[in-house]
Amino acid sequence: MFDEVYYERFAGCYLTHRFYFDLHPPLGDLLYGLAAWVLRIPGARLLAGEPAPLLRLLPATFGTLVVPLVYLLLRQLGATRKVAAFAGAMVLLDNALLVESRLILLDGFLIFFGLCALSLYLAGRKRRTEQGEGIARMWWLAASALLAGFALSVKWTGASALGIIMAAWFVEAVLRRAPILEIAREGAVLVVVPAAVYLGAFAVHFALLTHSGPGDRNMSAHFQQQIIGSLQYDPSVHLSFWEKLEEVHHEIRYGNGSLEYATNAGASKWYTWPIMKHPIGLWEAPRPFYVVRAGRRMIILIGNPLVWWGGMIGVLVGIVAFIARRERFSAGGFEYGFLILLWGVVLDFAPFSAIARLMYLYHYLFALVFVISLATYSTGVLAGWMSDDASLWRFPSRRSATLYWVILGVVFASFLYFLPFTYGWHISDRSWDTHFRVLHPL
Repeated sequence: MFDEVYYERFAGCYLTHRFYFDLHPPLGDLLYGLAAWVLRIPGARLLAGEPAPLLRLLPATFGTLVVPLVYLLLRQLGATRKVAAFAGAMVLLDNALLVESRLILLDGFLIFFGLCALSLYLAGRKRRTEQGEGIARMWWLAASALLAGFALSVKWTGASALGIIMAAWFVEAVLRRAPILEIAREGAVLVVVPAAVYLGAFAVHFALLTHSGPGDRNMSAHFQQQIIGSLQYDPSVHLSFWEKLEEVHHEIRYGNGSLEYATNAGASKWYTWPIMKHPIGLWEAPRPFYVVRAGRRMIILIGNPLVWWGGMIGVLVGIVAFIARRERFSAGGFEYGFLILLWGVVLDFAPFSAIARLMYLYHYLFALVFVISLATYSTGVLAGWMSDDASLWRFPSRRSATLYWVILGVVFASFLYFLPFTYGWHISDRSWDTHFRVLHPL
């Protein structure tokens, strides 16, 4: 369903060595190709468009791991167990993130690698640069850069993970007046390692796709001369890696530029994503003309409105509170956590305002994880949930505990309410209308 047909076909191309073209860097496709090889799914079957649901094990695994990653990230930023668990629960109970994890798509990889990279950076940040700690810090930083390179190599929008890390690293280095040599050494790691990962993904990509395939027509005649079996094939012609890389990136830029003028019913503007104005229909069960029973079965990329809207409100309240009552954050040492999560929201969302090409609701999912994390973090500070880390169940007051569990309960109920769209269960036409009136009351 939806873009699954593309990524399944791309995996088949790797197994059969047939050249294809995609608008994204190849790492996500390579992972599906590797999974197909490990699971012994024939490449010919994938190219024929036969369903290969086993490939969904890969995004399901990565999507599942995002929940504990969010917990870990907030713990690293000083959140108590109850606050980190609250954020993990909000991610767990979002229908859009669940749908993304159930299908053969790319954004789940990007989110996982991006969060891993930031978590590794925060682990390395705690290492002092004194003798005996500097080497350990460099290893953590290199691991962070490696995972950030993975995110970038799945989609260009994954560069936001590296942007978050580099900004945090640079500000920290300036504030503590780090030595120039240390800045140069660590800066080189943060640049060279992701670049090496990105180039390495393309090197494997070119090494595997040696024969004529569906992507031939996207490339120049000169490029096709080194594709075995193409009409232009000439065994005496050898393109360098850099020539191939340059042409593929030229075609990617051209392909993205052509989407500026395309239209699609599921597309939406970036500023509508936080209010979930345009959910995407991914699949609908056909209804034969002789079936009298009313109702519909659809899988829709639609989030839990309480998570999306509540997260947006929580971010706005948190920003106002941070400005008006900054001492509340500084007294507990929560300024750094608030600012880095806020920077994550901004860097994962604001750049889309400058992109003119066709875009969809799923482009917001990485930003959504940071919105959830920031809203939870701010709520934890303002509600007093950050004050006691001795127990997951201990709260400052009965009212505070009630607020915590009521919110979780209501969000869970909302998650269940929209679950028919997540799994494609049958609902009546009346129930269909009721669900969408909840989303768009006006």
